[in-house]
Amino acid sequence: MFRFIKKIVVYVALIFLVLELMVRVFHLYNDMPEWYLAEDKTYKRVPGQEGFAVFGNRKQKTSPYRINQAGYNSFREFNPTEEGIEIAILGDSFIEGLHQDYRNSIGKKIERQLENLQVYEYGHSNFDLADQMFLVHENKDVFSKIDFIIFEFKYDDDLVRGEYKIENRKVVFPLLRYSKLLTYFLDIGMIDSIKKVLRNFNIGQTPRTVDEINKKVIFLNNFEKLVQLYGLDKTKTAFLLDSRNTHTDFLKVLGNRNVKIIDYGPSFEKSKDVPTTLIYDRHWNNNGREIIASQVIDFLNSLESNSSFSKESN
Repeated sequence: MFRFIKKIVVYVALIFLVLELMVRVFHLYNDMPEWYLAEDKTYKRVPGQEGFAVFGNRKQKTSPYRINQAGYNSFREFNPTEEGIEIAILGDSFIEGLHQDYRNSIGKKIERQLENLQVYEYGHSNFDLADQMFLVHENKDVFSKIDFIIFEFKYDDDLVRGEYKIENRKVVFPLLRYSKLLTYFLDIGMIDSIKKVLRNFNIGQTPRTVDEINKKVIFLNNFEKLVQLYGLDKTKTAFLLDSRNTHTDFLKVLGNRNVKIIDYGPSFEKSKDVPTTLIYDRHWNNNGREIIASQVIDFLNSLESNSSFSKESN
């Protein structure tokens, strides 16, 4: 019996090693950049990292990334000046853009069509509106030099919190640092059941939740709290959103505050025959990012015609 168990253990170990080698050789794993808690109390990626993000089963999408010195995935460094024209786009993984070659990001698409303008993409996975507004508030010296700020916004995800608080992040599976096979299993959902069990024991990052019955009131109150705590300069701020998925009452609140909106919903609706998201998840594909860039360009052109964001020197 002992010899039988020993053989099973050996065979399992050998199979694991073979699969580990296959995943590494064919680079099936997602080589995600590491993060850290920065001095401004927000999470950023460790500067200087370069690699390939892999998404979908059987390596459906492979995208190179580059983490700049500010800690964000970008084709450029962030060095705003009083003389130049800079636009900041803040958001979650949709703006971080690990699903797209960093050299063909939304910011790059915008810069290709607008001269004498730089786009800074402050994207980080799981950033909500509290993260974004707190980041601007804590880095006033940087954002005061930036001409216009765009908050990427999703109604159902971004108003769960009315105040920014550091959410402790723990590496639930330490072996993921060493085993690319386990990383691959995690990415394709093979160990989701284990993650759910661990969450029942308060292990791992707990998803943000809200009372669905009172969600509208909670979200409106949270928005007001965020504005009171961190401010909102309506003269240089816009919300990038999909009106189809945004409650009309919140749209009215933005309208009453004269906060500008970049609504990509109608353009996505017109593109029904051409997908705007990836096959395996809801992140924007290249077509979706082209549409987003086009909407931002049209918006910025309208501002420029009104001299709303140009530097005095220009």
